Amino acid sequence: MTPEELFQAKKEYKKAKRKDKPDDEAKLSITSLMDIVSIIVVYLLKSYASDPMMITPISEQKIPMSVMDTKIKEGVAIYVSSRELMFNEEVVAILKDGELEPSSVQGHVIQDLYTALEEERDKSKEIFEARNEEWVGRIILIGDEALKFSTIVDIMYTAGRLEFSEYSFCVITSSG
Repeated sequence: MTPEELFQAKKEYKKAKRKDKPDDEAKLSITSLMDIVSIIVVYLLKSYASDPMMITPISEQKIPMSVMDTKIKEGVAIYVSSRELMFNEEVVAILKDGELEPSSVQGHVIQDLYTALEEERDKSKEIFEARNEEWVGRIILIGDEALKFSTIVDIMYTAGRLEFSEYSFCVITSSG
């Protein structure tokens, strides 16, 4: 028998053996199903958490209404209610009826906010530098509808001193 004939004979023998063998049923065990569900849950959580800006108002804060439809870009969030100024979940200044206490402001600079923003700016610049991207200082002001204009000016002036040059104001969109 030549090697070619031997190869053909072996090939036909294996083919016949496979035809006689019953098909195995594909079974999906509970472990496999749990793995699939776990993967889907993790994917959904990651997708939900990857939203660049998720704004949660602080207590007693009434965000103003607007017909604005521009999406907020990622930035540093500053929360201001009629009673407090918050940054990174810490109160940095006290307000009375939407106006800053005079002792916390010196020449339009809110010193505690300045210090906190300075640290945030430095961290942010390092991150952008590591990604080889240009840093853009962007502030998102989540303010109360009862804020005084002078308070907004002081916050913007303080942020501007630290190279934050773009400002977004959070509003609740109303139809019409």
